Amino acid sequence: MGTAGAGPGGAGGRAGPHAAGGGAGGRDGRRAGGAADAGGAADERAQLIGAAWTVLERSGFEGFKVQLLLRETGLSARTFYRHFSDKDELFLTLMADEYSRVGARVTAALARVGSPEEQVVAWAREIVLAAGDPRRAARARLFTSQPAVVRRFADDVAGAARAILDPLTEAITAGRDAGIFPLADPERDALLIHDLAGAAMSTALAHAGAEEDIAASVADFVLRALGAVRPVARSRAGRAPRTNPA
Repeated sequence: MGTAGAGPGGAGGRAGPHAAGGGAGGRDGRRAGGAADAGGAADERAQLIGAAWTVLERSGFEGFKVQLLLRETGLSARTFYRHFSDKDELFLTLMADEYSRVGARVTAALARVGSPEEQVVAWAREIVLAAGDPRRAARARLFTSQPAVVRRFADDVAGAARAILDPLTEAITAGRDAGIFPLADPERDALLIHDLAGAAMSTALAHAGAEEDIAASVADFVLRALGAVRPVARSRAGRAPRTNPA
């Protein structure tokens, strides 16, 4: 048994310097190749997502076709379907991308103010006032124009929405713990406020120029619902406008 691994033709010989170097080199080569493949796949995916926003802003959701996306990127249909099973899955990815982007804006807005009341107001304003920014408004329509995608990927959409919900939940929790929002149930209230702000943003999209008044109305209502009494900016008429003007 000892001679099998001891001589140059046994196991010991096969494990000689050239064999070891070749094996390690092969493994290193495979690792490098795998890393390059992964990097290339990530680049393709990023290219598809970026181009999808471009096509959507140009053609709208109703006019969006995978073929237009492929023409924009120069990539093949095979490449597209390597990353997305269909158009709905691409839209889900765009939703998650936008949730992440808005979540970063919301987090930064809340960091610029101090008290929980101010943070809740800042959160509501950040959501509603998106309607007044043409680029953000175009992207905001993604959340209201694809109910089938939301139903199909309900858990994924809910998970992505945490990027927006978590800063609000934390602000409400801080206010409750400080006695500022005595009526608050942070998790439940954050979801309800999210829905209210989303509906208000849809109203603002249909009533250009009313964004500030609608945002003030939402913030005023939300603070009172949480048990806080805090004046917010009113309309020039001296009252907060309805969020669903006729």
